Amino acid sequence: MSGFGRTTMARRARLLEALQKVDLVRVPELAGALSVSEITIRRDLDDLAAQGVVERFHGGARLLSRNALTTRTEPRRDSDSRKKQIAVRAAAFVHPGDTVMLSGGTTTLAVFREIASMDVRIVTNNAMITGEMNERSRAELFVLGGEYDRRTRALNGDLTNLTLNEIHGTICFLGTNAMSQKTGLTSSIYAAAVVNRLMAKQCENRVVVVADASKIGVTAQFLSLPLANVQHLVTDSDADLAEIAAYRAAGIQVALCNIDEAA
Repeated sequence: MSGFGRTTMARRARLLEALQKVDLVRVPELAGALSVSEITIRRDLDDLAAQGVVERFHGGARLLSRNALTTRTEPRRDSDSRKKQIAVRAAAFVHPGDTVMLSGGTTTLAVFREIASMDVRIVTNNAMITGEMNERSRAELFVLGGEYDRRTRALNGDLTNLTLNEIHGTICFLGTNAMSQKTGLTSSIYAAAVVNRLMAKQCENRVVVVADASKIGVTAQFLSLPLANVQHLVTDSDADLAEIAAYRAAGIQVALCNIDEAA
């Protein structure tokens, strides 16, 4: 792990510790306490919001899930490297001519980067993807309408759901806040859970879940998808082995990315 990655993870751990002590915090307060710029704090909060850990509001944030805090604040290797490794493995499920559905989240964003040069059609509510299209992108991009969620940088709501009901996909890749053998896929945001469920339905449950180890064995507030509707999981080798065994016993094909190769 690079020195930059260690610094980022250590700073975010301190940021989350501050959030655990109070109901909400403001960006200027965090910037002063951590001796960094307000731009850096906003970027950290945006990334944590995309992971479903915090809820952003104008000028600050509040903690969403205390249950998952211990797991998420442990020093970890560079999460971007993990997500890229997961995305590379997941992209192998995509074939030319496919209509691929991508949910919101930073791991599905990484999947997009791996398949953007392929001859495929991509349907997504992930607003972050729009900024990734460039002259090298061969994929056709269809962005679903809906209400923009600044916390997750995704589009959700009735318009999103109505549009999804009229589109049939070949395969979908779902990011998730949490996945557990007891509760299936769950989300901290109800509207996002509904979109994930619809994407799976419109792809006839040809579902690949992409999630790093911090999401495994964790439960969030809202049911997104039962395990029975998941075909594949791509995660990293830090994932809880008892959970992985339970998924495999349930018929899910699990691919574990070696984190040492991502360092």
